[in-house]
Amino acid sequence: MKNLLYFCLLIFALSCTQKKKAKVKSPSFIDYEFVVEGFDWEDTPYKFSKHIIDSILSTKGSQAAASEFSYVGNVEQVHKIWDGDRKDSKELTQLQKDSFALYKRESAIQYILNQSKEHQVVIVNEAHHLSQHRVFTTQLLAGLKDQGFKHLGLETYFASPKTDSLMQLNGYPTILSGYYSREPQFGNLLRVAHNMGFNLFGYESRGHENGKGREINQAKNIQAYLEKNPNEKILIHCGYDHGYEGNVGNKWGKAMAGRLTEFTGINPLTINQVLYSEKSKRTLEDPFYQLTDVKEPSVFVNSDGKLFAQYRDGAWFDVAVFHPRSNKYNRPAWMIYGDRRAVEFSFEEAEIEGPCLVFAYKKGEKIGGAVPYDIQETNNKKVTLVLDSSDFDIIIWNEAGKALKSELKF
Repeated sequence: MKNLLYFCLLIFALSCTQKKKAKVKSPSFIDYEFVVEGFDWEDTPYKFSKHIIDSILSTKGSQAAASEFSYVGNVEQVHKIWDGDRKDSKELTQLQKDSFALYKRESAIQYILNQSKEHQVVIVNEAHHLSQHRVFTTQLLAGLKDQGFKHLGLETYFASPKTDSLMQLNGYPTILSGYYSREPQFGNLLRVAHNMGFNLFGYESRGHENGKGREINQAKNIQAYLEKNPNEKILIHCGYDHGYEGNVGNKWGKAMAGRLTEFTGINPLTINQVLYSEKSKRTLEDPFYQLTDVKEPSVFVNSDGKLFAQYRDGAWFDVAVFHPRSNKYNRPAWMIYGDRRAVEFSFEEAEIEGPCLVFAYKKGEKIGGAVPYDIQETNNKKVTLVLDSSDFDIIIWNEAGKALKSELKF
């Protein structure tokens, strides 16, 4: 009887997995003049791997090159480029390992939603090269909306009525507004937030690329938005250290989150995604993260209800999220949630030479102007796209500028 039950559960699990994966048979193609809105041919936001390695990495450095690889969904190269020649992390003592073992894993999403009920402002950070962090923020949206959160503040946009209105006007994110938001998972964060009814606003500082002035101006821009929307709940999506509370001890004095508390008296719930995320090699990862193998975004809590995290002296985040590793690498499992599934798309019979970039645009969104829903590069005319249940226009584009158009309907 037990064997029969196990067999039935196995069949059910396999059927669920198959529902998350779809194969497209015999797509048709037409020649297409593909123009990326507002960009010259050699200056498009989406570049082939060879160009990123040969040009971007050598002239702009590893952060820019890693971000470029994130735009085209190459998770493996993102980590490889970002890590560069970094050295292995220090090993933990047995006492440190035993101390960490006292903490038990909980769902990060559920924990954050429980905590956010008592907060007017939630601040979540990201590493700009990690699409996974944008996916996590996207997954928080529904629960936060149920708690009355109505506004999403974004570092990728300057604080201006024009940028605030662009998304509302188009109904989808465009590549001409924002920088990191050209990445498909960031675009999807904006798309989902807009469709849920969130008001999107930018708060980035003009004229202060880095430093104390930027932190102050970002906080003042958020303060001004709060004053226009008194007592309303807002979610802030920022980069790296801008979400630290307290005094960070460098030339900033306080980061944006600390300044926001100083200016408004509001104590935000701050969430750090950067500390405990994967690297190209396990030995490069934070040593405590190396002890884990979580399958979903997680937090670690001890018997006293205290969260595990490593913080700077005098500065802190309230919550530190441990993220699952990618499944080396193809399309990571963390991309598949809700009605999103992996779709195998082949164009082996099409008359186009590789390598090719394959773009998936939601039907009704402007091809070449909207942020694509997904992008993949291929040398063998086969890709796996991660798509929701919408209909899509597919653009296949090679280095010579030749383009084909196809469609996907589900």
